[in-house]
Amino acid sequence: MYYEAESYPSPGLPVKDPCLSFWLQNARSSSLLGYQTTESLPPSADVVIIGSGLSGAATAYYLLVGSNAPKSVLILEAREACDGATGRNGGHCRPYVFQGHHEYKEIFGKEEALKIAAFEMANLHLMAELIEKEQIDCDFWLGESFETCIDQEAANKKLRSYQEFKDDGGPLEGVVKLTTNVDEAKRLTRMRNAVLTASFPAASLFPYKLVSHLLQLCISKHGLNLQTHTPVTAVTSTSTSLSAHDPQLSTVEWIVTTPRGKVTANKVVFATNAYTATLLPEFLGNIVPGQGQCAAIVPTPSFSGTRMMERTCCYHWGKDNFDYLIQRPKDGVIILGGGKASASHPGAILGCTNDSGRPDDGGKQAEITEYLKGAMGEYFEGWNESEVGEGLLYDWTGIMGYTRDNIPFVGNVEGKPGAYVIAGHCGHGMARIASCAKGLATLMSGGSWLDTGLPGCFQPTKGRMRNKKMETTT
Repeated sequence: MYYEAESYPSPGLPVKDPCLSFWLQNARSSSLLGYQTTESLPPSADVVIIGSGLSGAATAYYLLVGSNAPKSVLILEAREACDGATGRNGGHCRPYVFQGHHEYKEIFGKEEALKIAAFEMANLHLMAELIEKEQIDCDFWLGESFETCIDQEAANKKLRSYQEFKDDGGPLEGVVKLTTNVDEAKRLTRMRNAVLTASFPAASLFPYKLVSHLLQLCISKHGLNLQTHTPVTAVTSTSTSLSAHDPQLSTVEWIVTTPRGKVTANKVVFATNAYTATLLPEFLGNIVPGQGQCAAIVPTPSFSGTRMMERTCCYHWGKDNFDYLIQRPKDGVIILGGGKASASHPGAILGCTNDSGRPDDGGKQAEITEYLKGAMGEYFEGWNESEVGEGLLYDWTGIMGYTRDNIPFVGNVEGKPGAYVIAGHCGHGMARIASCAKGLATLMSGGSWLDTGLPGCFQPTKGRMRNKKMETTT
C-alpha cells in the first residue's frame, strides 16, 4: 500500500540474507542459482536491464525476439535470479475487471479507466499465449477467480464499482458473473460470512518457473548475458557530441557501475520495482516499498482431492482489508497472502523492518504469521482442525513497489534519453507485467507509444512525478 510521508528514505539495495519463499524453496536444483554467463562483466552492451524478475526477463525476451533486436542484452541482478517480488508473490495472475474502475475513473477519467481494465484482460491472454508458444512448464492453470465480500461495507464498495463499470460500457456479459444472493454466495465460495461474490477469468502459476524458463531461453537461443550477485550501485550518463557546429547533435551513453566493474550501454532499463529510487532519485516518494507476507498451507481433507477449491479468490472486508489465495492443482497446496490488518505497527507493513529503515524481505511479522496460520479455519466453512503435517507449511515475505495512483511506471524516463523504467507494480504485477514488457520493448525498438498498446496513464510523466498526493473523491 502507498503511504504519504514528509520524507522518504532511499530503499537502498536488496538485503543480502532474504528468506526463501515456497517457490524459491522448490527451485533449489535450478541451474540459474549463482549463474553468471561470463566470468567477468562485458565492457559494454546495447541494452542493460537491471533486475531479473518478470519485468526484466520479459523485457529481455520481447526485445530479443523482436524484429529489431539489439545485438547484446545484459541483465544485472543484485541477488539470485527472480529473487525479488516475482519470486515471492502469491502465484496469481488475476486481472482487475470492474474492481478498480471507480478509483481509476476518479483519477484518470472514464476512457482511461476502461483501457486499464481491457489491458489487464489482454495481459491474461498474452500470458497464456506466451506460455503455450514457448512450452513453459510453470504449473499454469487458467480458470476463474472469486471476488468475495464478507461484510456489507466491502460489498457496497464493490457494487458501486461494478455498477459504474457497467454504466460506462465496461464488458461484463460473458466475463463476470455477479452473485448477490447471500446463501448462494456462501455456497459457491465456501466462505461462512460471504455477502456477495463475483467470478471472472484468472490464472495461477509457479512464478519462478516462468521467469527461469524465459531467462534460460534468452540465454541459450538469443545470447542474453545474465549476471547474478551483481548489484548496481550507480547509473550515470555521458554525452558525446556528433558535430562541432551543432552542440544539439550528440549521443548519450550510460555507465552502469557495480562492485565487479562498469558497463557502458546505449540503453538501460530499470526493472527495479521497490528499489527504483536507489538509482533514480526522482522516484523517491513516487514508488515506495511495502512488505507483503504469504503462506503455503497444506489443506485438510475437506479441501483436498475432489473437494479442492475450483477457483482462486480474493476476499474483502471493511474499507480496504483483503486476503488472496490460490490452491495449486498440481499438489493441492494453498498459497494464502495478506494479513496486513493484523500487523502491530505500520512500519512493518511498509517494509521498514531493519535497523536502517530499509526494505527487508529477510524477516517476517509474527502477528501476520499467526493470522495466516488460522485464516482458513476462520473464514472457510468445513475447514477441519489440522492434523500432523497439515496446516501452515511455511510463510515468507517480499517487497513490493507502490505508487500513488496504483498503476506502474512504464516508458522513457523524462529528461534521460535511453533510460527506461518498468516498475511500481503495486502488488499486482502478474496481471500487467507481460504486456508492459512487450509494450516497453516495442518503444525501445523504435515504436511509438500508440504502438505499445499501453494505457497512456502508465507513462512516467512529470504530472505523475509529484510531491503531493492526487486528490480524489473516494
